[in-house]
Amino acid sequence: MNISEKIKVGRENKGWTQAELAAGSGVSLDSIKRYESKNSNITIENLIKIADALEVDLNFFRSDEFVTKLLPSPVTKSQKVVTKLSPTHTNLSPKQEISPQTLNDDIVSIPFYEDIRASAGSGAYNEAETAEQLNFPKSFLRQYFGIISFANLSIIIGSGDSMFPTLPENCYLVIQQGNVKEGEICVARIEDELYVKRLQKLPKLKLFSDNKVYEPIELEGKNFEIIGRVVGYFKKTSL
Repeated sequence: MNISEKIKVGRENKGWTQAELAAGSGVSLDSIKRYESKNSNITIENLIKIADALEVDLNFFRSDEFVTKLLPSPVTKSQKVVTKLSPTHTNLSPKQEISPQTLNDDIVSIPFYEDIRASAGSGAYNEAETAEQLNFPKSFLRQYFGIISFANLSIIIGSGDSMFPTLPENCYLVIQQGNVKEGEICVARIEDELYVKRLQKLPKLKLFSDNKVYEPIELEGKNFEIIGRVVGYFKKTSL
């Protein structure tokens, strides 16, 4: 059963019409109709709204293509540099703690910085400093991303092919500020730009990408900060 069918089943189990699901979830009626007819992609934001309205766990819509946990892999000299990002503000700094708001015992609200994007090019610089809040069940974050602590989480958008095939283009990166281990994918600031890449600590501090087209970046002598690790990503999925 795909997501489209699950939405319809969940709605019918509540005895709701499509209009009632739209009213209860805050998702437009046109979107509900498209989602159930398999003619549109669904965003994680709308899926969470629909799950809340139907009073089902987000795992009800589980799909292996919907979200992926990132596991560390060893860095080798054959790996190359990574996806380049441009910062939109100074909120993503290791000196600043981001504490997601706990809405209830199982829901956390995580800031989503839509203007921060990973880019294979120079990217775009925006001045906006606001963040939308995305709500996630703790059980969902534990199961898919292996997250134990829910502090210092944030979400940005990734694009470009520097970390392909590990990270697809136009995905939402879940970042946890704090210590990054050898071989983990991290978010780092070099001068006034952000990068997503795999961290090597020894014998020299370097950043690698999983796309072998790109060369490594040496960090020694540069003005840089290792902000945190990428614990996973999610993306829009076709119905």
